[in-house]
Amino acid sequence: MPDANHVRSVLERYPQLLTSGDHEAIVAMYHEDATIEDPVGTAPLKGRAAISEFYKASAGTVTMKLTGPVRVAGSEAAAPLLVLIGPEGPARQALDVIDVMSFDEKGLITSMRAFWGPDSMRPATPED
Repeated sequence: MPDANHVRSVLERYPQLLTSGDHEAIVAMYHEDATIEDPVGTAPLKGRAAISEFYKASAGTVTMKLTGPVRVAGSEAAAPLLVLIGPEGPARQALDVIDVMSFDEKGLITSMRAFWGPDSMRPATPED
């Protein structure tokens, strides 16, 4: 089982890497056969090549923030996140997401599932 502090640190670092656009560092946190289901209900992406393409397209194009504590249970963790889409101003949108990640014994992500839907999108506020 992976160390809980390591799992927590991955989920705390993830939004920073996504915001900064460091897709290579994000992909390095994944197991070679990992899956991403973002949002839940869509066809999962499998393997580092597909995961790399996913993050190349999104990393650095949004601002992601952790909005609450990371919850670790065994080899899985969940975290509430806020994704800000668009430049600052009245057109900016906010997406409230819960990410759930599973980890292998080495602490690599084996799956990431993002829980959000159309009703999770809203106009961003100054507090966001």
